[in-house]
Amino acid sequence: MQVELNLPLAITLPTPVDFSAAHIDLPDGEVTLHCTESGAVITAQKSGDTIYAIVNDMPAGGPYTFDVEAAAAADELGVTVLEGADTLSLQLPQGHFGTYHFGADVIRPYIAPVNGPGQIVMTRSVPSGALEGETTDHPHHTSLWSAFDEVNEVNNWHNAEGHGYTRHKSFSNVASGPVFGGFTAQGVWESATGEPVLDETRTIRLYNVGEEIRLLDYEITFAANYGDVTFNDTKEAGVLAVRVATSMDGARGGIISNSEGGRGESECWGKQAAWCDYVGQVNGETLGVTIFDHPQNPNFPTRWHVRDYGLFATNPFSTACFNAGDATPYTIPNGESVTFRYRVLLHRGNTEDVKIAEFYNVWSDLAKVLA
Repeated sequence: MQVELNLPLAITLPTPVDFSAAHIDLPDGEVTLHCTESGAVITAQKSGDTIYAIVNDMPAGGPYTFDVEAAAAADELGVTVLEGADTLSLQLPQGHFGTYHFGADVIRPYIAPVNGPGQIVMTRSVPSGALEGETTDHPHHTSLWSAFDEVNEVNNWHNAEGHGYTRHKSFSNVASGPVFGGFTAQGVWESATGEPVLDETRTIRLYNVGEEIRLLDYEITFAANYGDVTFNDTKEAGVLAVRVATSMDGARGGIISNSEGGRGESECWGKQAAWCDYVGQVNGETLGVTIFDHPQNPNFPTRWHVRDYGLFATNPFSTACFNAGDATPYTIPNGESVTFRYRVLLHRGNTEDVKIAEFYNVWSDLAKVLA
């Protein structure tokens, strides 16, 4: 049994890759890949019809051919998903990464805290103000989450009276393994009175890429199963949103930058870019959060709702709220859906130190090859 991989760019940084494995007659779990061309042996993980692996060093070219073999069960898993009371906890070999909260009292599911390299908390706590020195503005900013105001006139962004909800329904594909751990969550966006607006499918994968960085893939699908769904033109939105730790805020010396050379809120807020990075100080260390926008996302490259007070969010649907031009509402026709894919990179050091453009370019080009 074999799989193949073409590389449009050389891989020199830890990079998740995936292979179609519908023809591989092996159970889910750890497998081993033997590269015919180089002799390299790579630990991989089969999940459904896909095999996932972390590649650290491979020249451009291909196709590279890999023999796939079953592997003995490892003594320790690379990434573990632990079930709790209304939570799923994501654990790396280095320790806790974050906890997904989805209980009946949760307005919108979220991950908190988010721990970066060195197990340092890189997002503001929930509720805000729980840690000394934290700001308490915008209590609806819940660490790492998805939300949008004015979806069929329903406010599913704020927590003010009359707000909407994202109700968790079920999980599938909950997986732990040597390469990644993660899950798929089904939910429904509802009005304040419980009327369904849209169905949501959210898939999260956390990769085992070593001590210096964290890599998280975040995919979300909105399905118009109850009639047309219109996302109005509003800045109050984040298809993927992060509230960075207060000490990282741009107002406290943090630095916002993007793929187009923008620097600071004034050059990044509302601007289109393939990626955006937010760097600041936490516990005396320079740390950063980067969000990558997938090249196949609708309205790529996204606009960024990114602020000096710590909000960091993608907003692919809106224009006028940023540029004072014509409004650009986005409608999903009844029975159809749209999917957004993002990658989150947590790193040490400044933007220039981490080769963020190289991380992004390999991910972007692989996305085109593996589509």
